[in-house]
Amino acid sequence: MEVLDRFAGQTGPCAVCAKTITIPGSVSPAADQNHARGNTKRSSDDNSGVALGTLIGILGGSVACFSVIFLTLVLIFQVAIPAANQMRTDSLNRASLNRIERITQALNAYHDLHGSYPPAYFTDDKGKPSHSWRVMILPQLDRNDLYEQYNFDEPWTSPANITVTTQMPDVYRSETDNSAQAISTNFAAVVGKRTMFPHAKSTTRSQAIDDPSTVLLIVELHGLGFDWTDPTENYDLDSPQGTMIIDNNRQSSTSNGSMLTGNMGVMNEDTYHADEATSVTLLQSMATRSGSEDIGYEMDMLDQP
Repeated sequence: MEVLDRFAGQTGPCAVCAKTITIPGSVSPAADQNHARGNTKRSSDDNSGVALGTLIGILGGSVACFSVIFLTLVLIFQVAIPAANQMRTDSLNRASLNRIERITQALNAYHDLHGSYPPAYFTDDKGKPSHSWRVMILPQLDRNDLYEQYNFDEPWTSPANITVTTQMPDVYRSETDNSAQAISTNFAAVVGKRTMFPHAKSTTRSQAIDDPSTVLLIVELHGLGFDWTDPTENYDLDSPQGTMIIDNNRQSSTSNGSMLTGNMGVMNEDTYHADEATSVTLLQSMATRSGSEDIGYEMDMLDQP
């Protein structure tokens, strides 16, 4: 008030109690401004603290959210990629088994016509393999056109026969080779003295003492294939490579003639897929035609399409 401002700081007797009193001084505008600035500073500091805390909270939440998303994506990839690879492998195996079934049907049709299965290969006058069983059954695969083009008086590597080689039937095509001009196959006869394909000799069904549902005819080799007309390419149990070991890793492109994919066909035209855990003893027993092995219960554990 204006009156108080005029008497501020003066001393005199109190009109009520007669005691000496001093009228207090008024607060100067400068003091008011300093006080206001102090309050403003504290308010600004408080607001800065709140803003910083909010920013830290937002950043912390973002990091946590990103971490959750990252871990989720990692988990998805860890599960999805193997699952996708397995689905692709299963699809390739089914396609291979369908081809093997068609090949075993053709072999049996050949037997019905000629009274025996074809030998694994025919030989020339020097005993050298000259023509493959895969060429022998072309008529039974409805490819008389190729069979008639093939010249059995010349080796399989002659120019005329190489022309046939470049026209491989789809039934021999490997599912891992998408080339339209492919001439390689992975399907091989199980060759050996005690098998249904004792090298250059023919066999008949009557020579198979074992149950036809347990006697192997055709297997699929792992990795890179070979020319389908090549008479020297089969799965030879009499060689050191005839180990009957399975590797069904379809992502591998290495050539390993001793490895099998596990896809195989037997005399009665059934097809099976054996995984890596399948015993070598079982597979070797299936390869023989007259071993009299009791393996029916073990074969029940193999996958059938």
